[in-house]
Amino acid sequence: MPYKLRVFLLTALLIALPLMGYSAGLSKDFQILENKFQQGDIAGISSLLPTAKANNDEDRALQLYLSAMLKKTENETISSLQQAANLYPKTYYGQMSILELAKYHILKREINQAEELLHKITNVQLIEKFYWLAYCADSKSNYDKAISYSENYLRMTSDNKYLENTYYIIANAYRKQGKYQSAISTLEKLKKIEGYPKNEQYFYYQLGYCYQLLGNVADAYQNYKKAFELNHNSPLAFMAEDKLFELRNRYNPSLDLSFLYPYTTLDIPGLIQPEITIPPAASIIQDLPLKLENRPETGYYVQIGCFSSEANARKRTEEIRGLNISAIYFEDKNKKNTPWVVASGPYSSIAEAETLKSILAQKSVDSFITRY
Repeated sequence: MPYKLRVFLLTALLIALPLMGYSAGLSKDFQILENKFQQGDIAGISSLLPTAKANNDEDRALQLYLSAMLKKTENETISSLQQAANLYPKTYYGQMSILELAKYHILKREINQAEELLHKITNVQLIEKFYWLAYCADSKSNYDKAISYSENYLRMTSDNKYLENTYYIIANAYRKQGKYQSAISTLEKLKKIEGYPKNEQYFYYQLGYCYQLLGNVADAYQNYKKAFELNHNSPLAFMAEDKLFELRNRYNPSLDLSFLYPYTTLDIPGLIQPEITIPPAASIIQDLPLKLENRPETGYYVQIGCFSSEANARKRTEEIRGLNISAIYFEDKNKKNTPWVVASGPYSSIAEAETLKSILAQKSVDSFITRY
């Protein structure tokens, strides 16, 4: 069995039972096995299960359910769960097997098969099915159903296993429907629950995005900023960073983004840097767009970098402008792997370009001169 899939199945089986009720009608040996399962005692289950005698359907369903946990291959695990589900569908562990099979299909992105199985679960103790039905509905863009199933889960559950994720499903559904204020209200409800949100960075990014869609730039800015500051090096931080630049470029050019790149001056006693006058062409022109629609055709340019993604090129352009030096970026379709070019120019002479190259070097920015 693939490692990730086996970990998923074992984890799902191990955490499922403590959150549910006990199965009624188990014989003594299987009550002991169920207790060991509750305690996560895999060795104890492995030792007792082969000799335990099943006396009724509840026993036999649990026997197959636990056997699935001990199997070494994906096919064997799924086969044991299917036997329990098919032979003893009305028993507690037959129903639990159906739930685990549904989660397996979700893992495989087989949403229709998962939904079909989830609708077969009738045991009132298995409230978790509503969370997964909400997940499936959200995956299929059935947002009204996603909200309804999520609310059922939140109303009936007595544990917090999927509480935060459920609020995110509801907020996402409202957002996709264009109901941005409802999405914000949903996230704020989560924030009012003690100990939540657990995933703060994701929470504040989502809240910022909803405020942006609502047109509230100030609150979008504050939430994106908080998301970024929680962990500068995470993928979500880079996403928040892109959104912050988007806010500034599209809505408010005066937004302070200095916290993204806190440059400090290197002060070395006795070191005197010669002053170099920035050539006029390197001065920032207020109306100059960040992005050129076409590759330059004439002039000398100081090329500062090439990037595979436009977002990174835009970020580097902003950095250079933050040094009070004019910079633009554009797409050079002749460059297959790194088509997005960041440069400063055009300059009328190579001497002007050399002057700027020296200034950039003093600021620890590598560059070279090119001509179009």
